Amino acid sequence: MPSPITSSGVLDVQGIVSALIKSESAPLTKLQAEAKKADVKISSYAKIQSALAAFRDSAATLSRASAWQGVKATSSSTAVEITARAGAAATQMDIQVQQLAAAQTVSSGTFASADAVVGGGTLNIQLGTRPSGNTSFTPDAARPAVAVSIPANATLAQVRDAINASDSGVRASIVKDGDQVRLFMTGSSEGGNQAFNITATDDDGNDTNTAGLSALAFNPPAASGAGSNMTLARSAADAQYTLDGVALTSRSNRISGAIDGVDLVLRQVTSGPVQLDVKVDPDAMQAGMQKFVDAYNALNTLMAEQTRYDAATKTAGNLQGDSSAVGILNQVRGAMAGAVSGSALGRLSDAGISVQRDGSLSLNASRFKEVAADPENLQALFSAAGTSDATKGMMVRLRELGDRLLSAGGTVSNSTATWEARKASLMKRQEAYQVRLGDIEKRLMAQYTRLDAMLVSAQASGAQLQSALSGLPRIG
Repeated sequence: MPSPITSSGVLDVQGIVSALIKSESAPLTKLQAEAKKADVKISSYAKIQSALAAFRDSAATLSRASAWQGVKATSSSTAVEITARAGAAATQMDIQVQQLAAAQTVSSGTFASADAVVGGGTLNIQLGTRPSGNTSFTPDAARPAVAVSIPANATLAQVRDAINASDSGVRASIVKDGDQVRLFMTGSSEGGNQAFNITATDDDGNDTNTAGLSALAFNPPAASGAGSNMTLARSAADAQYTLDGVALTSRSNRISGAIDGVDLVLRQVTSGPVQLDVKVDPDAMQAGMQKFVDAYNALNTLMAEQTRYDAATKTAGNLQGDSSAVGILNQVRGAMAGAVSGSALGRLSDAGISVQRDGSLSLNASRFKEVAADPENLQALFSAAGTSDATKGMMVRLRELGDRLLSAGGTVSNSTATWEARKASLMKRQEAYQVRLGDIEKRLMAQYTRLDAMLVSAQASGAQLQSALSGLPRIG
């Protein structure tokens, strides 16, 4: 609209025009109110989309067979940790640990400090096994020796860094020993096949003595001072244990596959048997079901609030009378009343889940735990793949319903798009009407400004005439 023009004449031009424009603005006010209503509808559908997505996701989780294959595993001792994956068979076993898997560690003689000069050359690190004890070694042909180049006059710290950068299967560290230090070399992995030998090509020309780089050689059965100058602190070893009396070994203290679907971590050697238990976990299943019930109830409450009409207060929800919103609520509630044919548990109520008068769900924990003792029945009720709607599990159906409602061409998307298009149309009409009001205001301002000028001119003419008449001589 144009800037207001203030008249200094006879008429209040601005006041008259403002009053006329206000009366002309009623259709614009109506358009603005309708656009605000469209915004409210769009916001309501956004809330429905969020609640429906949470409902769909919780149903999707329970539509997977793994949701009903939950087990928990316990160990009678911290010496052995146990973890069971979904689908592991219930079992009870005894385990005894005779030996933990270990990585080989060797230690050098003492040096004054990490800055002590060792010398240069090449350390050749070969991985393998010790089939006949610590003085034997069989190199692993599949893992060739790694040559670690050491610069001339290298310090102990530089030797450590070169080994650690070599990807040789051995890591090095400097350890304080009183006022002096030692170089430790440890296999990167535990297990009997992770033993290693170290030979040196020393810049001083003697590859086996204790001077220069050869002081870091470790090559049994050579003697100290003759090629095996580091000390074996710990031998590479496999874990040794028994399961129900059967002797077994493992390269690692982390064991997968010894018991189907179960992972073990050996922490300590045991003095006696440790009991391992794997059993059905009804608590995990109940927690998953409660999460679904909560998601459904949140959706049910939101939909009821959005679509209801309260006769007592004469207030309506934002989507009261919206057929799409009412249809969503009816579809979701209707799905809860369905049955699964061919399943020992045919309905939600059979698993302790009841529908309340307000459409919400309630989970009877004791009943659910009772049926969870046989999780195959829950799996059939909730996650059966089925060849028809009648034979599909309840959660499979609800997941599919959620997918349909939330899809690009689904009810939520289409309804949101409809209201967004309605709002866009209203905004365009507002813009057009505002332009029209601007034109009307300009025209009225021009008209009343001219009228005011005419009245001012007429007043001036009248004043002049009166003045002229007053100057005429009186007759009689």
